[in-house]
Amino acid sequence: MSRLEPIGELIPKQQSHKRRLSPDEAILTDAEELTLDLVRVGIGLRKAQNLVERYPHDRIAQQLEWLPLRAARRPASLLIAAIENNYDPPVYAKG
Repeated sequence: MSRLEPIGELIPKQQSHKRRLSPDEAILTDAEELTLDLVRVGIGLRKAQNLVERYPHDRIAQQLEWLPLRAARRPASLLIAAIENNYDPPVYAKG
């Protein structure tokens, strides 16, 4: 008797359940990424979500970028004020 050979490509078995992504593999939206960045600075989650909902994302991103250039004893408080009041760039960032 001859041996049977498969015809065409072998189709891998599909898993019955989807594998969940780990937190490191998760794909975040721009809003989620900004929220996470604000939380990393020390802003509470609810306040960070509120800021992302209320203010333009480019303003938040710009203020996050400028934060290291500001002499802040309390970076989270300064960042909240900078976003809410649309602070000008620090002197070091203008030139």
